[in-house]
Amino acid sequence: MSVFLDTGLYYALQNEGSSRHEPARSAFEAVLRGQFGSAFTSEYVYDEAVTLVRKRTGRYDEARTVGDRILGRNEYPDTVDFHFVSRTEFDFAVETFDRYDDQPLSFTDATTVALVERYDIDHVLAFDDDFDGVVDRLDPAAVAER
Repeated sequence: MSVFLDTGLYYALQNEGSSRHEPARSAFEAVLRGQFGSAFTSEYVYDEAVTLVRKRTGRYDEARTVGDRILGRNEYPDTVDFHFVSRTEFDFAVETFDRYDDQPLSFTDATTVALVERYDIDHVLAFDDDFDGVVDRLDPAAVAER
């Protein structure tokens, strides 16, 4: 079993004022306990999460903290492995982005789909319902209720 962690999960973990913070925290704790098996993310998710936190808070330290959490640095457990997007996966992401032009997938989401398909990852842990109908998404709010 395996799971890919999406940007929104990390953003909600960092933003304690978010209505999604508690579900994100509970879902992330389930990941840390190994409930979903191996956990993965990508450099695109790292970029998107760090940039989003910096943009929304205006604070480097907040952006650095979310980056440390993703990388498993300092007090954060090193639980999540990275899959880096190769040229082949990048090309597949471009095709995926084009194929799902009727859905609001971001290009980062398209790289996630490419990696999930390439590495046969079972689920994407994401609040983002743009993944629905494309890959098997686990909603952190639903996971938190388990």
